[in-house]
Amino acid sequence: MKLKILLVAAVFVAGCSSDPNRLPPTNPFKPEQRNAREQRLQAAELYRAARKSLDQRDYVTAIEQYDKLTQRFPFSDYSTQGQLEKIYGLYRSHDPDSAMTAADRFLRERPRHPNADYIQYLKGLINFDRQEGLADIIGLDPTRKDMGFPRRSYDDLGLLVQKYPNSRYAADARQRMVFLRNRIADAELHVVGFYMRRGAYIAAAKRGEQIIAQYPGSPATLEALTLIEQAYRALDLNQQADEAAKLRAAYGDAPTVAPGAADVTAAAAQKKDTKWIVEIGGTQLVGPEPEAKVVPVDGTAPAADAVAASEPKKTGWVVELGDEQVIGPEAEQRKAAKAEQPADPAAPPVIPADAKQP
Repeated sequence: MKLKILLVAAVFVAGCSSDPNRLPPTNPFKPEQRNAREQRLQAAELYRAARKSLDQRDYVTAIEQYDKLTQRFPFSDYSTQGQLEKIYGLYRSHDPDSAMTAADRFLRERPRHPNADYIQYLKGLINFDRQEGLADIIGLDPTRKDMGFPRRSYDDLGLLVQKYPNSRYAADARQRMVFLRNRIADAELHVVGFYMRRGAYIAAAKRGEQIIAQYPGSPATLEALTLIEQAYRALDLNQQADEAAKLRAAYGDAPTVAPGAADVTAAAAQKKDTKWIVEIGGTQLVGPEPEAKVVPVDGTAPAADAVAASEPKKTGWVVELGDEQVIGPEAEQRKAAKAEQPADPAAPPVIPADAKQP
């Protein structure tokens, strides 16, 4: 009889322990005991708060909340997604070293994650933006500084294209690679010019040949061929000089910029040149524009412009300083226009739909 009672008790305890939604036995050393459902609910709530801070560009708060989510629920799906989004927060908060460390750790621990291509893309963007500095702000030639970060960005984006050719980020990565290739080739061209000015013609010719071999199709190849010809002429190597001249003539009319590279260049120029935008009624001023005149918004229009006169009058003002806005009476219209604009391509993907929900 006692044996039967013990067997029934053992089966009952085993059945209770297999239910994840049942609280474990009372333990005075662990006062905060929660079942699996309560843990998922708390993890989801903490994740939503962190994501909200990230969407509001409060990156410092978002990073702190992601860290708290990882510490409290390290084995949940929300923790994995939080670690992914934390990398983006570190990148946008201008902490490239921490962002690269977190990205490398994520790929090392989860090499087969569905969003591993996004992390690899972020690594390329982090090094891509690290090349910007004071020289870009004041308008100096960016090809005259160290090319360490552009080379790393080129390698990271190249690995993305190689491992994930069908990724949604592959197209943008290829365009950025063309842009970086041209910039690195221009930097190498400055080295060739330095050797030419010093009279080191052999070194100049060899460095120019490296540009042609490593960066084919870049605009710098044409000038490199010209410098190679001059170097061989100075060394009385006329045969090699003639060959360089023939190559220069053959590629003289060939396009050297791949499609899409101009878009990256134009975007970089716009990012650097545009400091502020002011809209007063229907007039838009892009700074710096010292001689711009503000047209008063009084409802009047030139008599010759009948089309403009027939349009509805605009009132109010909008001032944009970088990403921040100071919005006047046209707040609702501006919000609707902003909502129609494409999202940041580097924004982290949302948590997968098939993730475990509470």
